[in-house]
Amino acid sequence: MTALLAKPRVQLALRLLLGALFVYASLDKIANPPAFAKAVYQWQVGGPVPSNVVAVTLPWVELVAGLLLLAGAWKREAALVIALLLVVFLVAAGSVLARGIDVENCGCVSLAANAPPSAWPPAWMRGVGWFLVTRNLLLLAAALSIVRSPARLPLLGANEQPAGPLPQATGSGGAGGLP
Repeated sequence: MTALLAKPRVQLALRLLLGALFVYASLDKIANPPAFAKAVYQWQVGGPVPSNVVAVTLPWVELVAGLLLLAGAWKREAALVIALLLVVFLVAAGSVLARGIDVENCGCVSLAANAPPSAWPPAWMRGVGWFLVTRNLLLLAAALSIVRSPARLPLLGANEQPAGPLPQATGSGGAGGLP
């Protein structure tokens, strides 16, 4: 499995999917900070002031990290930020589950009002529950895979060798390296 995750095309797909998901998740929150603040507050992790601070700053962090992943700039750093966010989300979700708090809309991706029970997504996919925890664990695995990927992927295939030896510097080591 590790060899598969290290392949350049798999890394590209993970990077683009994770980046697109975080960009998409940030847009509704940026457009509607009061609704996101309500969603954060219902998790009962902090009071109104921390909830408002999170509602104003978190979506922008998600947007920037997602855009960096999509652009391919600072990939490992952006993936590390996303991994840290996911760890915080997982700890908060564990706290909500352990305390038995019913969170109807986690505010993770969309702030839209809950639809009738027969509509998409199904009830087991909404709110804070085991689906959210599992999804975030899979996203965390993807982010950590990007963090652990080589800084530069090799340009040569696994069985290819350079055309010839690399040029060697020669000289007596004097001024300017001239013989």
